[in-house]
Amino acid sequence: MRYGLVAPALCRAVLRNQRLRVQVCERGLRKLSSIKTGRPFEEENCRNYDPKSFYPARIGDTLNSKYELVSKLGWGTGSTVWLARATHWLTTVRLPWQNEHHVALKITNNTASAQLAARRELDISDQMFSAETTHPGRQYVRSVIDSFEVEGPHGTHICLAFEPLRQPLWMLGQQSGLTNLVQPRTIKSLLPSILKSLDFLHSECQVIHTDLKGDHFMIPFEDSKVLEDYATRQEANPAPCQERNGRPVYESRSSFGHLRGDIGYVKLTDFGLAVRGNVPNNHLIQPREYTAPEVMLKAGWSYSADIWNLGLVLWELLGDINLLSGRVPGHCKFSNKTRWAQMIRLLGPPPSELLARADREALSQFYDDQGVFKYPELIPDELFTLSNSTPMLEGQERALFIEFAKKMLTWMPEQRATAKELLDDPWLKSVGRHRAAGFGYLEDTRLT
Repeated sequence: MRYGLVAPALCRAVLRNQRLRVQVCERGLRKLSSIKTGRPFEEENCRNYDPKSFYPARIGDTLNSKYELVSKLGWGTGSTVWLARATHWLTTVRLPWQNEHHVALKITNNTASAQLAARRELDISDQMFSAETTHPGRQYVRSVIDSFEVEGPHGTHICLAFEPLRQPLWMLGQQSGLTNLVQPRTIKSLLPSILKSLDFLHSECQVIHTDLKGDHFMIPFEDSKVLEDYATRQEANPAPCQERNGRPVYESRSSFGHLRGDIGYVKLTDFGLAVRGNVPNNHLIQPREYTAPEVMLKAGWSYSADIWNLGLVLWELLGDINLLSGRVPGHCKFSNKTRWAQMIRLLGPPPSELLARADREALSQFYDDQGVFKYPELIPDELFTLSNSTPMLEGQERALFIEFAKKMLTWMPEQRATAKELLDDPWLKSVGRHRAAGFGYLEDTRLT
């Protein structure tokens, strides 16, 4: 990986180290530590990977005459994400924790689908932040700070600059050192920011996120020095890079180390699949394990689809449990039929009113012409209950959480609680006991 300009003596010292294979890059004294492997590396693992669709970004490059790439933070099927140092801070936005200005820079692929998602995210961000508002949820939504285009060897790439954030919410369990699960007391303390961000989206902006998951609730930096130390480490210890198919592929460096302070809120991110809620919507949305019933039936959906989605995400955060997995135990193949059967066991038969709204073809996946469910053998046995699916909580704490979840997981979309209504739920204010997975002890979870 290339890193910041260094003294010639340091360059000679690195070159003398026989454990590192260093190649001199085209510009100045910057270095690229390379690896040799025939196996797929980083985004090369993407299904249908096409090197011509990804921008050939290099550490040390300056994009748009403003953003110097410091380190690769991650990748996806349609983009790579980088920490960049803003060498010329031209926007009026200045974040209070910033000493040296950094941004998270998403460089999208040059494909039509990736560019469409980037333009949608930019459009939704403009819609959310263009109007004056005092809504408390606005501060918990990450906006696009800047946008521009760069020309690659095979087409144009849209770049979106965001406030850099520390890590996804689900990683908090790993930070504790005790368990990979996020503790209930932590979820309770952070849920208000999540619910306020959704209320801001739904009530103020008329926006539906459509893609809620643990990766999209991000934790901010608890201390500005965390980001500074990270940048220093990247310059001193370049990450490996594979030069192949006409572009460099860098190893992602997404870890910022252990938490150094308390976290009081999270921010909602990634609006590439978001849509406006003030128009009819009927296309398929959401990860398949999270899809709301009205979406599966193509019965029309609105803001409450996000609420259903959030309810299922909570089970994964608290217990690493995919509540409606769509899979038969012992088998990994996903099936919508199996998932619908699981919903019947947990929620009871769907109301006829919901089925009457369904698209006929979508409905025929599950029901015959007489309205009888075609796959009763897939319905789990009586042991498949909400209570048995919540082993991480105990007693009254478990009962209160299940009542909280039931307000989100209902067949009828209009019967689900809104984000604002969920803010007043007794579970968020309760004193309870939970079982730490793998340790077997109980711990009080009082909110202060």
